[in-house]
Amino acid sequence: MQSRSRATLSYRPQANGQQQRSVKTMIRTVRAYVEDPIQAVWDDIAEKMVHAINNSRDTTRRETPFYLVHSWDVQSTLKAMTSTIKKDHANSADAEKLIANAR
Repeated sequence: MQSRSRATLSYRPQANGQQQRSVKTMIRTVRAYVEDPIQAVWDDIAEKMVHAINNSRDTTRRETPFYLVHSWDVQSTLKAMTSTIKKDHANSADAEKLIANAR
């Protein structure tokens, strides 16, 4: 059995620029909350920060990271509720009133 060894490149974070930018954005966001004494409990809002970053449009790919992973856009609870109201009351004049009251 013959085998050949090949030289491979080691992993360098600098070569993965897109990912490093998103990590840098997350670090900047967390740092802003940690340094603010009013919002020192940043772990309470970490889920919201991740949600915001996952749903921000990428200028290179022109999609959100969430869409690139799941192939569908995430919906807020309110948006999901109002779309259900529209489907259930498609022919009803009350649908618009329900949506207006939900907002």
